[in-house]
Amino acid sequence: MRTYGMSASRLSRIAVPGAAARVLIATALATSIAASAAAQTPADSSPWPADTASKPGGRAAEQPPGPGAFPRIEAHADLHNLAIFRNDADFDRTGPYYDRNGQSVGALATVFRPKLTWHIERGLRLYYEAELGLNFWSKNNPDQQAAPAADAFVLKHREVYSEGEFLDRKVGFKAGYQFYRDPTGLFLGHWMGAASAWWSWHPDARLSFMVGQIPDMTYEGLNAQDTTVLNNNFNHDIFVGGPRIDLKLGDSASFAASVHGLYDAHVIDMTRWFLAPNVQLTFKSGPAGGFVGAVAQIGKWENAGLGGRDQNTFAWAAQAHGDLSLSPLDLSLNLLALSPDDQAEGNSRNGAFAYSSKSRSATIILTEDELRNWYDQLDRRMGRYEGGFWTHRAGLFVGDLKAQWAVTRVFRPALVVGAASVLNKKNALDKAFVGVETNLNLEFRLSDHLTAHLVGAVLAPGGAGGALLNRISLGATDPIWMAEGSLLARY
Repeated sequence: MRTYGMSASRLSRIAVPGAAARVLIATALATSIAASAAAQTPADSSPWPADTASKPGGRAAEQPPGPGAFPRIEAHADLHNLAIFRNDADFDRTGPYYDRNGQSVGALATVFRPKLTWHIERGLRLYYEAELGLNFWSKNNPDQQAAPAADAFVLKHREVYSEGEFLDRKVGFKAGYQFYRDPTGLFLGHWMGAASAWWSWHPDARLSFMVGQIPDMTYEGLNAQDTTVLNNNFNHDIFVGGPRIDLKLGDSASFAASVHGLYDAHVIDMTRWFLAPNVQLTFKSGPAGGFVGAVAQIGKWENAGLGGRDQNTFAWAAQAHGDLSLSPLDLSLNLLALSPDDQAEGNSRNGAFAYSSKSRSATIILTEDELRNWYDQLDRRMGRYEGGFWTHRAGLFVGDLKAQWAVTRVFRPALVVGAASVLNKKNALDKAFVGVETNLNLEFRLSDHLTAHLVGAVLAPGGAGGALLNRISLGATDPIWMAEGSLLARY
């Protein structure tokens, strides 16, 4: 029950919304429009004076709700139009016989993200965020009526949770579907169901505990038509949980630490578990700032080795980031390292780090493209996907430097240069260098609510890049180049 690697074909994966999903998003959009209209009504547009006693009936509820009124709805939305083209998906120009459509990758797409917050009362909120997309202009049909059709719109319900604070903001909670991130984000950086409670004994200190489940593809019942709770259990689920502490260290630093545990039984008779102590120190001093963070994973993977032997897990990851603002020039440096496994696969030791694929690297081919996650970055595709995480038996090191120049208030070009290598070349056909990436991002801040980007990038690979990514000629090292465009309107 494993899936190996990630390819550009992930771009075409379709999630099919049902009728209930369509009703929900329509309701959310209608509510958003209504809330938007209310939010944009000028404060002095009411025919009644602010003193409600002079209003017939004296009912304050008939006035437009102000920013501190309860209950009220707060609405936000992003509409993102995107274009991307890559000359190839790997470093090998060999024409595969099974790919009649060629080797290039390209798409025009739209993503709409409505976000609604229901402020029920002081200290209690509901939040909903959806993502209508990625919808590809060449594939997803807005005139498609049949929900199960392959060309129906993609709809993801990203976050649905409640949260609140009580007892003069000394205790609080958050529960539901959400994006959860550990202090570094290198281990846990997932959309999942989670619940947490926290206690703040000082304005600069907070202690919390969370428990959550990472979605998995293991089916847990015998009757595929039965969608009730009777057809579900905890036998083959992936659980995470543990305590976390956050401390503010004066006005210029903060510290966060956690110990998350993972229990993963989604592969039958191959249960894995480990503890993941996780720390990060963040600092700011004048124009300079940054953070250093590290996480370890210590545990066991049952029956995962040759002959059904258990594997002891000891893995680690670290990241350091620095920013320097020399207006109008901003500089950023990021270093990322993921531990490798030894060259004897299937022995009693597993050293490959279980990685979320969420880093602070500014590269867009080697790591996630923050302009839009296309789900095909090399720090996923060169690894192995296992139970919600990516592992690299060869390990991975990525370093990059970003320089952004504010030419005007509108025009802000940025140049990024990054390089990557493996940490155990024995697991990459005895090659160490993955490649060097250069990208140029031309940002145009057309208004406070409209931003455009034009991006060009090229990745010149090394031998390890070809060995880990190519599928035909593992020794080929032909470069990948790409162009990307983005228009983001934000409400």
